[in-house]
Amino acid sequence: MASTIRVYLRASTTEQDATRGKTAVSEFLEGFCKPASKVEHYVENVSGATLDRPELNRLIADSNKGDVLVVEQIDRLTRLSAHDWKALKRTIEDTGLNIVSIDLPTSHLILNQGHSISLVGDILSHVNTLLLEILATSARKDYEDRRRRQAEGIEKAKAEGKFRGKQRSQKTIQACQAAMADIEKGLSKEKAAKANGIGVATLYRYIRDTKSCLITCS
Repeated sequence: MASTIRVYLRASTTEQDATRGKTAVSEFLEGFCKPASKVEHYVENVSGATLDRPELNRLIADSNKGDVLVVEQIDRLTRLSAHDWKALKRTIEDTGLNIVSIDLPTSHLILNQGHSISLVGDILSHVNTLLLEILATSARKDYEDRRRRQAEGIEKAKAEGKFRGKQRSQKTIQACQAAMADIEKGLSKEKAAKANGIGVATLYRYIRDTKSCLITCS
């Protein structure tokens, strides 16, 4: 059975375009894959710092040994803690998936269908594993650094009386309002959020803020 190329595209929030890297990945694959190669895409808007990613889990479930998981950058695959990354990597390895990332040149060897197993190939495989670990660690550090700077900025703004909290876009507000209408029709909060393209946490914050306003403004 020919291996399938499984492209994973991710963005952290619904306000971001998760398909942004699709063109770059497609152009990259053109240099390695035959036109007849089977390519599947998995797209989702969810934090890379959590293991709870439906599309990534579906990608893994769909995969067969020898299939290739392609990402634009390693941080699209993981911003996980060391413990969670170890768990995800073990699952990927047990499935028989091979990871290829545009920002990790040593991983491109996997797509070179003509390469033979040799001492050089074996060495590159070990080097690739090491670099993958380094990039995964760097992605997590970048995530933690940004969270820390954000928290510091919020604390400073609070001290200066300038903090107003995260402002929702009009698109998000409309999606939350539509989700509330679906809830009134009997849909669960989780299903209403998914049906309207927003995260459950976003909907819960909207409900909380709305209730708070009703209490303080009445």
